[in-house]
Amino acid sequence: MILGLVLIFFQVVIGGITRLTGSGLSITKWEIVTGSIPPLTERGWHEAFQLYKETPQYQKLNQGMQLTEFKWIYFWEYLHRLWARVMGLIFIIPFAFFLMRRWLSAMLVKRLTITFVLAGLVGLFGWIMVASGLVDRPWVNAYKLTVHLCLALLVFGYLEMTVLKASYDVSKTAQSRSFGIFRVFTGLLLLQIFVGGLMSGMKASLVYPTFPDFQGEWIPGVLRSSESWVVENIVNYDTSPFMSALVQVIHRGIAYCLIISGLYIYWNRFRGIKERFLARISTLWITLLVLQICLGIAVLIGSTGVIPVIPGVLHQAVAMLLLAASLAIYYFLRGGGSEEKLQ
Repeated sequence: MILGLVLIFFQVVIGGITRLTGSGLSITKWEIVTGSIPPLTERGWHEAFQLYKETPQYQKLNQGMQLTEFKWIYFWEYLHRLWARVMGLIFIIPFAFFLMRRWLSAMLVKRLTITFVLAGLVGLFGWIMVASGLVDRPWVNAYKLTVHLCLALLVFGYLEMTVLKASYDVSKTAQSRSFGIFRVFTGLLLLQIFVGGLMSGMKASLVYPTFPDFQGEWIPGVLRSSESWVVENIVNYDTSPFMSALVQVIHRGIAYCLIISGLYIYWNRFRGIKERFLARISTLWITLLVLQICLGIAVLIGSTGVIPVIPGVLHQAVAMLLLAASLAIYYFLRGGGSEEKLQ
């Protein structure tokens, strides 16, 4: 299960690279078995390239791309899909073995079955997302991309909670009074990840690559215009800067709330905790939170014409680590942890 968490983490990271390099639409077919083998001959590569040339992305954005360039974007999408297949095998083979040996508790059988079903749903929605970019528009739909990302993180979080349940029993301890405020923080973090998916899918940082203002304004002018608040701008977000502005304002606003509340929680509730695990995880948690804010600013100011790949991927990776640390703290606070040491 721990190996599964590591594999899911890197799958999301690879997915981030795939998105930022524009590689997600390079493979135009969804072949679960035969798609495990990439083109092995020059003829095979030309056939795959020809299929890509028929997509809106090539015709509208990458006209004139050379075969060597296509191989580069093909590599990232192929690695993303191959990694998913490997994860499935690494999960299902030992799961079936342990199940036949009856080495799994009823709780684990139930939760791991749900994990497997959710993972399959992630894969299915991944193809639905890719298919949205093969007709008319030259990129995947931002809303579908966000759902795909959130489903992947749902699997990650659910599996992490399963690991914690299997490893630590805190059900009989009293609930910590720190739990309430941390639950609010965790809810904000989950909302922020959702909005971050929209930011990513809409490439909203390209519209206002400045900080702390928005191209010289504190509230983007497009949001102050009543004519912009129409359903058309929400559905067809790529025809107007409205949604990019709105999503970025919300994303920044939640980030301010997270850093302020996070520092407050750490200073007033976690600082000086004697319980070793919570002390270490809370220090890691606040460090990741500060680092995440810095990376977010770096992505913003670096998005002049193109979103920087390395800061962008790191921003997504640290978000997952912050989520993992938050869920671990949430789990122990919900059960109480060491109540007398948390007051």
